[in-house]
Amino acid sequence: MSLRRSFILVFSALMTVLAAFAAVFSYYGARHEAWDILDFQLQQIARVVGDGDGLAPLSRAEASDDELIAIRVVFADGRPARMNEPGVRFPAAGSSGFSTFRDGGEEWRLFADTSNPVRTVMAAQRMAERDELAADAAWNSAWPFLLAIPLSWLVTYWLVGLIMQRLEILAASVERRSLDDADPLAVEDAPVEIRGLVLAINNAFERVRRTLEGQRIFLADAAHELRTPVTALALQIDNLKQARRPEEREAAIADLETGIRRAVQVATQMLRLVRSESAERPEVQAEAIDLAEAARDCLGRFVAMADAKGIDLGMEQAALCPVKIDAVELAAILDVLVDNALRYTPEHGRVDLAVSGEGSRAVLRVTDDGPGVPAELRDRVFDRFFRLDPSGTEGSGIGLAIARNLVGHYGGAIRLEDNPAGSGLRVVVEWPLADGTVLSFS
Repeated sequence: MSLRRSFILVFSALMTVLAAFAAVFSYYGARHEAWDILDFQLQQIARVVGDGDGLAPLSRAEASDDELIAIRVVFADGRPARMNEPGVRFPAAGSSGFSTFRDGGEEWRLFADTSNPVRTVMAAQRMAERDELAADAAWNSAWPFLLAIPLSWLVTYWLVGLIMQRLEILAASVERRSLDDADPLAVEDAPVEIRGLVLAINNAFERVRRTLEGQRIFLADAAHELRTPVTALALQIDNLKQARRPEEREAAIADLETGIRRAVQVATQMLRLVRSESAERPEVQAEAIDLAEAARDCLGRFVAMADAKGIDLGMEQAALCPVKIDAVELAAILDVLVDNALRYTPEHGRVDLAVSGEGSRAVLRVTDDGPGVPAELRDRVFDRFFRLDPSGTEGSGIGLAIARNLVGHYGGAIRLEDNPAGSGLRVVVEWPLADGTVLSFS
């Protein structure tokens, strides 16, 4: 249901209930007041009648039936009673005050005045006539409120329309925006009650703007990074076409295979980066994985690369530390850290992994004796496509960005430190230890 319709229904129902309540209250209040007036009229008539000398028969009174009052005067000395309607059989005189009696199938309202010792005056009026007079007075008092009910519906519809028109102007201004327009809305033009919503929309626009800007930067960087391997592949294909001797063809094929691996690696890492930065990641089931065991498996994948450079690759410490994480993403994190360490460590260098538990955290340390990273650049190496030495080693410069995003998804943190043994770098990664709860990430 729309907000406009909800407002109209709620306020119309509220106005209807209030008007109906006011009409009922006014009806019964006016009815009671009419009864009081009629009773007062009986009292006044009884007190001004005197001994009844001027009483005229009701049949000759110039008044309507509902205005006629039957009068009877009873004398204490035994004189005949005087009355203006002999057909009304009054009850015997009693005490002063109001009472009712029935005569001829009709009910009468009676007031008796016994304050004078010489005579008793009784004034009576038909109850049906009193009810009719009271009902007329009550209805005249209630009908304006009943008339106000449909009028309140029209007024509510009109007022809600005016209020919603301001929201429609705001909605139209948003709808007219182009796809790349992320400028904030003017908060001062919005009603006070929805300024919080406008601020939330502006925050969403700002997030969209940052996302679009990040996508533009990523596409520009990706195009730049892919241009090199694609250009190299084109040159290597030309070299293969021009090769005449078998050894030339073999060398060209080897170069082509290297270029293909390079292009595949760059494309794979960029896809991993997009997946790690996505707000809507595919659902994965985290499980308790021994971090030390995963580190040993990672070492097995890089033994050949370490042997090719004569690097001593091994484990310094392997404590049992289960962590809640997706196995594929944990392997991607470890591969990035070990691959970077081996690439930047010179031949016959050393790369060590250590896994330990510290309090409620599992800690992974990857230490190398390479050139290290200057302290002022340790935050920047986590930026996409940033490389300390673009020409010195292969790589796309997005590995650490991927690792940081994946680690953060599981409540972990990553930082860079100096190698405490001398030159080189130590990468420290921390995760919460598994507590037996199965987590679902999406």
